[in-house]
Amino acid sequence: MELNILGIITFELLMTAIRVAPTSLDIPANKVSSIVGGTVSLRCAVISSDIRTVTWRRKIDTFMYPLSVGRNVYSTDSRLSVKAKHGWALVIKDVTQDDEGEYECQAKSKGSNLKGLVLLKVKGAESRQEGVLSHSYRSFIDILCIIMALFVHLQYMF
Repeated sequence: MELNILGIITFELLMTAIRVAPTSLDIPANKVSSIVGGTVSLRCAVISSDIRTVTWRRKIDTFMYPLSVGRNVYSTDSRLSVKAKHGWALVIKDVTQDDEGEYECQAKSKGSNLKGLVLLKVKGAESRQEGVLSHSYRSFIDILCIIMALFVHLQYMF
């Protein structure tokens, strides 16, 4: 009989600890980069025993546009999805320069409303052109080296 009472007391203490556990929101990376055409995941982890909703919103000018509530995406943009495994992630496929900006993860639970911001930076076509230019420059140097080698070789022949 004492064991049952001890078990009940332990269970009640455990449940009380869970109910009063602090609610927190963790944004693993508050600055995320992507390239044009890539896929990016904006992550938000919520620790709470009584989460009511997790919402992703996007800031445009001064207004926060809702993108998703829970697992439901309310944007007409078919590139967006929500993954709810080990937290909440807003996934954006085929990233464009227009996707750059601030995104907010908002978690509502009993008695609290937590928010965290993620800044998405998109590297556009200029970054890829720099790579192409440097590749072209390397090709030019390679051709120049071949011409110089031929010139030196021809000089020794005559």
